[in-house]
Amino acid sequence: MYEKTVLDNGVRILTEKVPGAYSASVGFWVESGSCYETRALNGVSHFIEHMLFKGTEHRSALAIAKEIDSVGGALSAFTNQEFSCYNAKVAGSKLLMAVDLLADMLCNSLFDLDDIEKERRVILQEIHRIEDSPEDRIHELLDEALWREHPLGQPVLGNSRTVGSFDRSIILNFFKARYRANHLVVAAAGDLDHFRLVEAVSAALENLTSGCVDALASPANSPQRQVRILNRRLEQVLIGLGLPAPGQNDSRRFAAQILNSILGSSIGSRLFQKLREERGMVYSVFSCLNSFFDHGSLAIHAGMAPDDAAHAVGIILRELMYLKTRRVALGELQSAKDQLSGQFMLSLENTDARMSRLAKNELYRQSVPPPEAVLAAINQVTSEDVLKLANELFRDDVLVLQMVGNLPDGAFPLMDLTLG
Repeated sequence: MYEKTVLDNGVRILTEKVPGAYSASVGFWVESGSCYETRALNGVSHFIEHMLFKGTEHRSALAIAKEIDSVGGALSAFTNQEFSCYNAKVAGSKLLMAVDLLADMLCNSLFDLDDIEKERRVILQEIHRIEDSPEDRIHELLDEALWREHPLGQPVLGNSRTVGSFDRSIILNFFKARYRANHLVVAAAGDLDHFRLVEAVSAALENLTSGCVDALASPANSPQRQVRILNRRLEQVLIGLGLPAPGQNDSRRFAAQILNSILGSSIGSRLFQKLREERGMVYSVFSCLNSFFDHGSLAIHAGMAPDDAAHAVGIILRELMYLKTRRVALGELQSAKDQLSGQFMLSLENTDARMSRLAKNELYRQSVPPPEAVLAAINQVTSEDVLKLANELFRDDVLVLQMVGNLPDGAFPLMDLTLG
């Protein structure tokens, strides 16, 4: 069972003591990501993530690194569309040290002008690396097409123009607006004591004030059926096929996980078996469910020889149609349930995963269901639920096909992007 405390300033603290664990994982999760950014500010959340490792009033960047190294711990961070997370994994006896270190980074970072310019160069190289990697670039292009004018369609890293325009005042203004007490969740799991952790967090963040209460806007428009081709001299053609899917707070989310598992999330899935095992047409093919607060997407990715691209897309579309028109067999349904249940239970052996589970459930639903409730929800999904969801999701008018490779414009006609 987890414990939760809300400080007077609005910081939410959630912990889970894991019997027998030697380590502890702690994360400071801030509601700051590309979804909160305007077009002109695209990439500023990720820029701030970099800057928080560059030194504080009390620790230099080298001191931060040496302090976590001195206890054999790990310190990292990431930014996505909806939040930035700063996390550490240490021995349980060193947890309060890690809390002090992370709190210092969040509250006392310097944002030195020289460091800003150095990190600008680093981030621009990170952006160029993605632009030079078609496997990474196609994900950004597909999101851009799916979400149109919504911030979800913006790359988390930003682009060369926006990142090149940020000065210190722009970065600090965004930082001060987002890094507020009521936008912060501190989650920890492993060898810990809840009340000692609360005392440490309270002392470290007592001067952090609350900001305005805001909500993420839902996309105003659904995707429009389209085929987009980025011509690149590659040996393969990469394809990304996407469409809207349930979000984190949708009652259909467990049915969507089952549907994704059956379709393409593993080597036993339909797409892997059809495209790789039966035809040898691809090395890699997979589907992924991307779920945000109240909206999401289902994306299918694969790479194949240029001459096989149209055929492969046709096979994928046919598999989507089968899921719309044919009830999933009970054996296949049960296999998907067993896979999801097994993955969930295995994740509970990892303190990082338990910490992330606490934070995400608090951020999305303001409560953390017990494992038994998650397993029950998975097992309650029926073949009728999967069939109904497939009919709601798999529609011609919202299909988006992004292709990258040595293809001419018009290589895949829009009229062929249909489920029949």
